[in-house]
Amino acid sequence: MKSNNEQRHPAGTAKLVLIIGAGPAGLTAAYELSKSGVTSTILESDTVVGGISRTGEYKGYGFDVGGHRFFTKVSLVEKMWNDVLGDDLITRPRLSRIYYRGKFFQYPIEPMNALMGLGIFESIHCGVSYVMAQLFPEKPETNFEAWVSNRFGRRLFQVFFKSYTEKVWGIPCREIGADWAAQRIKGLSFKSLIMDALRPKKKQDKSKVIKTLINEFLYPRKGPGMMWTRTRDIVESRGSKVIMQTRAEKIRWEPGRVISVTAGGVEYPADHFISTMPIRDLFNALDPAPPVAALSAGRDLKYRDFLTTCLICKGTNLFPDR
Repeated sequence: MKSNNEQRHPAGTAKLVLIIGAGPAGLTAAYELSKSGVTSTILESDTVVGGISRTGEYKGYGFDVGGHRFFTKVSLVEKMWNDVLGDDLITRPRLSRIYYRGKFFQYPIEPMNALMGLGIFESIHCGVSYVMAQLFPEKPETNFEAWVSNRFGRRLFQVFFKSYTEKVWGIPCREIGADWAAQRIKGLSFKSLIMDALRPKKKQDKSKVIKTLINEFLYPRKGPGMMWTRTRDIVESRGSKVIMQTRAEKIRWEPGRVISVTAGGVEYPADHFISTMPIRDLFNALDPAPPVAALSAGRDLKYRDFLTTCLICKGTNLFPDR
């Protein structure tokens, strides 16, 4: 007995792949499929590709939506970046600073810079706090605050980690899991910061360097959006189709498989589906509706919005790391 897919496509013929979303995940999926001769239809609700890894444009100037540095220890990922961008993927020196009490502090921390900026008494306070954390760490280490305080001391946590983290994520640090901190800033500690600051600056071994302490990174010549517009052009040249301003409105499914996606009033049947849309929106689009528990879980998911203010400045080389 042949399945519906086998009846629709005789042996040796191509199968239909539909991808929801033309951000990094959706376009990368289409790119990898195209390398094997598989074409895709990609539906994108916005007017530009790249998701939040886009580069906006105003009066001929390019603006990134948030900060994006290209760094990976996965050789296959870096190979894709180089294959797509070629000479337009350039290496830039890193320049990161923390603005605290009207002063800029280098990050990763440089001891003399931190000492001069914080002052002798605040620096002693941070040092004593670190020693106390080593002698009396908080147990059990179940949340972000405990994880960071145990490695840097409570004072440095309050100065450099607490307000930034809570403003970015909108969640108190004691409600963020320690496993998230361990993944986000893996290998980072007060000791690793000091050792990095004292170590002679030289070409870093990418396989050994702590991600947070990199001193250079890769970057598309015209911003991260260049990566995804170039990827779109490549997959389209190989036969795939990217359809813009087409929001997925309904996803027809039955137990074990998706049947079709309706977007912009058009129904798109396919054999394989890849969704990169927000899970909350995915659940709401399912037809028939999923169990109440799944819908409730989807509604409970929270997403962070942010505003980006762009300034056009006169001058050259204002930002050496750009």
